[in-house]
Amino acid sequence: MTRFPVLRTAALAGASALLLAACASETSDEAAVEPPPTLETAAPTDQQHTADATAEPTASGGEESMLEAPVPAELEWAAATVSGGEIAGKDLAGTDAILWVWASWCPVCQAEAPEVAAAFTQLPEGVALYGLAGRSDPEAAEAFVATYGLEGFEHIFDEQASIWATFGVSYQPAFVLINDDGTIDTIPGSLNEEGILDAAEQLAQS
Repeated sequence: MTRFPVLRTAALAGASALLLAACASETSDEAAVEPPPTLETAAPTDQQHTADATAEPTASGGEESMLEAPVPAELEWAAATVSGGEIAGKDLAGTDAILWVWASWCPVCQAEAPEVAAAFTQLPEGVALYGLAGRSDPEAAEAFVATYGLEGFEHIFDEQASIWATFGVSYQPAFVLINDDGTIDTIPGSLNEEGILDAAEQLAQS
């Protein structure tokens, strides 16, 4: 008589144990499965970090566009050279340069030509010299350059003296000092070798 209750209790206990084990197994499996990461929660990969670190600035915000300096109004011109080439004033922007204003028929220009030629060979590094020839024909300008041995540097041909006017020059000789900081100064009259070199040193140091 007492065997049946004992067996029923054991059977019920065994069934309950199996049911609890099944529930535990199902709960464990569900906890082990994680949902896939979303775009908000996904951590950046090493490749993404590298790409971000090496990304270059865009053209609108890059350093190159910030470094571009405006061209002074005095350099908004283009002209031929005595040797037959071409030159644009904007190419002199941001450089240290001296323009020697001369005319082939000018006796003062003829007298200072050897001084200019001598100064050219001693210019400090980074300073360029150009002739700015005007108020004469091309043949006379070529003869002037050849006669005084001025072939070492370029000469801009300004037959109508229109470029002279942009620098405030009304007569020759004169010297125009172009500084790489954008400032431009005009020295009317003649300079000897020492005066040219002094001006060049000031450009190089400023």
